[in-house]
Amino acid sequence: MSTIYTVGVAGSTQHTRICAEALRVSGQFEILWVLTPPPQPIGRKQILTKNPLQLWAEEHHFPVVFMEGKLRPELQDQLEPQPDFLLVVDFGYLVPQWLLAWPQIAPLNIHPSLLPRWRGSSPGQFVMLYGEKTSAVTIMIMGEGLDTGPLLWQEEFAVDSSWTQTEYYQHSFELAARALPQVMQEVAAGTRLPTPQPAESPTPIARRFKKDDGFISWETLAATAGLPGTHNPEVQDHQTSQLLVEVQQNTHHSWAEVIANAVQGLSPWPGVWTYLPTTKGLKRMKVLSVHKLGDKISLEQVQIEGQQPALWNEVKTLYANQ
Repeated sequence: MSTIYTVGVAGSTQHTRICAEALRVSGQFEILWVLTPPPQPIGRKQILTKNPLQLWAEEHHFPVVFMEGKLRPELQDQLEPQPDFLLVVDFGYLVPQWLLAWPQIAPLNIHPSLLPRWRGSSPGQFVMLYGEKTSAVTIMIMGEGLDTGPLLWQEEFAVDSSWTQTEYYQHSFELAARALPQVMQEVAAGTRLPTPQPAESPTPIARRFKKDDGFISWETLAATAGLPGTHNPEVQDHQTSQLLVEVQQNTHHSWAEVIANAVQGLSPWPGVWTYLPTTKGLKRMKVLSVHKLGDKISLEQVQIEGQQPALWNEVKTLYANQ
């Protein structure tokens, strides 16, 4: 009869839920508690909403420990009993040393990239921004460094050209969830040993995104889409985000490829957007889909502020190119 190991789970999202559920249904682990933020105000009406991990924990009657901001040592009293493993998935908070040392066997993390590539909070978006055709998902032992801990398991996969970041992450965490129970059993038994990572990553840090990271100047977008230019002086004041400029410079890709990758990888947030010069001034316009052909793109679906998504061919008459 196999040993039942205990686990504390830290996270909040559907991805955390998928991985925790894999442990629960395996019959090889006992979930002692989950650590998660309290219900947050969501939407225009700011309705307090429980996150997917809390809902899952309540459904299966697992204790829920709430935390906000920094994880302070006094919280440790609520994380009893001490688990064999701490599993951190999509947590979004800095895990301090006292919590890393709390599990009796190991603190584990799932990171959706081919570490040491794309350390940071947004690996999937950067994989897609940089146009990488393959990636991986990694199970690792957590350390105090940013995604620098020893590796336990990796599985590579092809990045589908139709994916947005949503499909990328869903695929990654589903792969990891299937492997997780076996990996953890082997770690506990001492039959799976960690492999140290290289100290340096070959890629930039996959940092969190800001709203303006998806901005592309109308001049660059119009030139890449083969549209006539404009003499509107306001257009000159809005320059393409430094992030997209860095991607273009680092990859030496054409702007058509950078834009097409960004439209996929940055959907649904922060998205790719610009200011469209119209007869009524500059209007914010989201670029929802494009078609790439060589070094050019054609705009397909867009959304102008205050309007519903529409085909570019249906709204292009608003463009004032004088």
